Amino acid sequence: MSINFEQLANKYQTPYYVYDFDHITAQYNELKSTFKARKSLVSYAVKANSNLSVIKHLGDLGAGADCVSIGEVKRALKVGIAPYKIIFSGVGKTDIEIKEALEFNILMINCESEAELLRVELIAKELDKEARISIRVNPNVNPNTHPYISTGLHENKFGVEIDMAKRMYIYANKSQYLNPIGIHFHIGSQLTKLEPIYEASEIVADMVRSLEAIDIKLKFFDVGGGLGIKYNDEITIKPYDYAQAVLSTLKGLDLTIICEPGRFLTVN
Repeated sequence: MSINFEQLANKYQTPYYVYDFDHITAQYNELKSTFKARKSLVSYAVKANSNLSVIKHLGDLGAGADCVSIGEVKRALKVGIAPYKIIFSGVGKTDIEIKEALEFNILMINCESEAELLRVELIAKELDKEARISIRVNPNVNPNTHPYISTGLHENKFGVEIDMAKRMYIYANKSQYLNPIGIHFHIGSQLTKLEPIYEASEIVADMVRSLEAIDIKLKFFDVGGGLGIKYNDEITIKPYDYAQAVLSTLKGLDLTIICEPGRFLTVN
């Protein structure tokens, strides 16, 4: 479809924003279909574009929402995305945000540190509620992307290292107010190489197996987002290859796969 942007600018004035919902639909359907052999949830990273119409369109297609503020959680709820499809991630969550997320009864809160896990537990205790949580694991994998958007190495200070994560899961599993149901990793944005995604997924999947060996059974395997798009001459990852790389690491595990694309869905 050809769009005359100059004509639109004359009619509506600038700045104005044009969204291609046909493209968004095609991107969502392609990604979702690549995981059709397994239980999966495509959870849109709202930070990529928080326009209510965009969130609603993706929600109507079946997407969930990956949110990094309580404001984004409220946007997702406002347009009809079910609480059980909403994940609250991000560093620096305030007590008020954690409290509201628990009251909204969303799918889970993704804990980025041991301190945050303990804070979620304390607030859940005050509310006399069970907090469903996941833990963001740092697999120490180089994503081969720009260093400013790399998040999967220890030096990036996102998430927790494997040994610490195991201790956190053991603690959460014993807690009256925490219910560890998922595990999460996200190694960076604008990913154009398949190998780091496979390597990270394999490391985290092995951790899930080690948790199962001590009777800690998770339900969700959250691979984050970051699928790269073409700005110039980048060679991008095909969704099918992306899915196969992840699926190949999960043999013997009964998990719902969650992926959190942002610009992959919205940028044309």
